Amino acid sequence: MKDLLNDGNEIYRLIMLSDPWKKDQWEVLNYKENDIICKHHEVYPYFYVLIEGELNIYHTSEKGKTYSQSVYKSGNYFGELEIFDKMPYICEIKALSRVKLIRLPKSIFEKWIEADNAITLYLLKSLCRSSYKLSKKAIEDTLYSLKFRICDYLILKYKDSLLDLNDFSISKTLLSERFVVTKRSINRILKELSDENYILVDKGIIKILDLSAIEKQREKERF
Repeated sequence: MKDLLNDGNEIYRLIMLSDPWKKDQWEVLNYKENDIICKHHEVYPYFYVLIEGELNIYHTSEKGKTYSQSVYKSGNYFGELEIFDKMPYICEIKALSRVKLIRLPKSIFEKWIEADNAITLYLLKSLCRSSYKLSKKAIEDTLYSLKFRICDYLILKYKDSLLDLNDFSISKTLLSERFVVTKRSINRILKELSDENYILVDKGIIKILDLSAIEKQREKERF
């Protein structure tokens, strides 16, 4: 386990500090790109931690419209909302790349949080941050234009990334799924930004060329 959890992420540190017998209960899982890891409406009695790769957390309606709630990266976890009452998953979880996960059975997870205040506090704080972001998004979806939301998302994802400007990119498809709008609506906004040379769109991938200009566009759309 030690060789998997060596990048200094807080949840990895807490796992390594847990009782030795608990560390032995983690199962390592590997997935290929586009593999479905957890299906909508099914029950998975496990707590998962992402070690490598990216995951799309999304929901698809009966009519086929897809909403992407989030993209998870190393250090993110899932299963905590459903595990206690064995609730079925609201979203589906798919690998966007090669993925390595570890998972802990429900019975061991419950013993871990009962015995270790550090992991309980960590989960509480991170769940509060997640709830805050979802509340903020719900307000913005209601009050602000699509252009504001797209600009805001591009800015947020760029600032959250450790990659440099030339390598940073976002999938246009994922952008459409996140805002639950047609690709035509997304394309209209992206064309406006592209025509001003604020972004570059190439084969469905968006690259940021002028972050400060996008920030100004966002502020114009705020009011």
